[in-house]
Amino acid sequence: MAGWKGNFFLTQQTDADYLLCLLLFASTVIVYTTYGGFRAVVWTDVMQGIVMVIGVLIMLFLVLYQVGGLSQATQKLAQLEPPKSGTIRVEWKEPILEAGSIPKGVWLQTETGDLVRLAQPLKMRQGDTLSETAEVLIETNPDTHLAVDVWDLSTWGKTLIQGEPTGYARGDGSKGVYVSAPGPSKDSELGYLSIGMAFSFFVFWAFGGAGQPSNMVRQMAFTDGRVLKRSIIVVSIYYTAIYFPLVIIFCCAKVMLPGMEITPDRIMPEMARTLSFAAGVPWLTGLIVAAPFAAVMSSVDSFLLMVSSGVVRDVYQHHVNPKASERAIKWLTYATTTLIGIAAVIAVLNPPTYLQNLIVFATGGLAGCFLMPMALALFWKGVTQKGMVAGMLGGCITHLSLYVIGYLMYDGFKVYSFLGIQPFIWDVMGSTVATVGVSKCSKPLASELITRYFGSPR
Repeated sequence: MAGWKGNFFLTQQTDADYLLCLLLFASTVIVYTTYGGFRAVVWTDVMQGIVMVIGVLIMLFLVLYQVGGLSQATQKLAQLEPPKSGTIRVEWKEPILEAGSIPKGVWLQTETGDLVRLAQPLKMRQGDTLSETAEVLIETNPDTHLAVDVWDLSTWGKTLIQGEPTGYARGDGSKGVYVSAPGPSKDSELGYLSIGMAFSFFVFWAFGGAGQPSNMVRQMAFTDGRVLKRSIIVVSIYYTAIYFPLVIIFCCAKVMLPGMEITPDRIMPEMARTLSFAAGVPWLTGLIVAAPFAAVMSSVDSFLLMVSSGVVRDVYQHHVNPKASERAIKWLTYATTTLIGIAAVIAVLNPPTYLQNLIVFATGGLAGCFLMPMALALFWKGVTQKGMVAGMLGGCITHLSLYVIGYLMYDGFKVYSFLGIQPFIWDVMGSTVATVGVSKCSKPLASELITRYFGSPR
């Protein structure tokens, strides 16, 4: 894999282990979704849900045991200060005999005694006595060296910090910032999560998924209203068992795994490995790591099924070839699902720095586009087709506008949070205004259609 990836421009900067994992993961999901269709997605989601609960509860038990309890973890968290950022170079005593690099994630101690972690590989050229510059995280908590393995380069040269280190915009040099709102932030003086943003996130995650097409696919599995009502209760308990422990686990992870700011998306597998090895059961790592993979699989297969059915049934069969045979529809579905899966793999060959930003972007966008049109279609007789389309466009335009403003203001992929509120709220408001306004101004639906779904005409 390492030899193959070097010949392709999209994978030259990507780790070989990531590519191998991606190909195995994608092949599995594409095959069972393509072959099994809706039934396969439903049953694999059930099994994946069971794996997620088991993995998270095992992690919760292990982390609380190893950290000494939640109270002990909170006390340790209160003593931590945010790290700083900077760059380093190594001055070697002798010229380098062969070009190479020190890998990302390695801990080094500088000439002045500072403890740093490489945020990118430290490269060395043959014949040079000075390495290339590499970005590092500079640890500010004195006890960190007790929890990490430090490479000692003092025999071969001097590790030097270049320039003045950069601190966090909020929380720099402050203890207790990790246990008080709004928390530390590297880029924003407002902190990690303001009070308004925190409350709007409760609305975002609770209601944001309600109108998403991938969730609509799952809800098609219930047989009657009684099953749906029971499912609402079960799912509420299920999500409590998943997300509340994860908050505790990752707060403890900040104490147990210093320096993870350089690779935030690897916290879950690193935490699983650390907990399992410390407990003397390294084989348990596989089961724990299967939990986040199960979460990803359950979303990916639903999206694959949704997109392929939309393309084949709603576009091809209804508008292109209404007389297409079931055999043709079947093979076209297979081909569409496979092609969409391959396209998704190509899109993530070079992974983003921080996946959570894309998750919030995608979830907020889907919710802003579909939540209110879906809800109004179910509960308001006055909604129209044009109003539905306008609502989806209104939510989409609002969502993209806030991200464009954020990009211009912060010079990067970051959303503009107007009045400190999660943009999802503004997306929903824009979608609602567009849906209601255009529905009021457009031709009402036929009374026969309203009677069919609501039981009585307007």
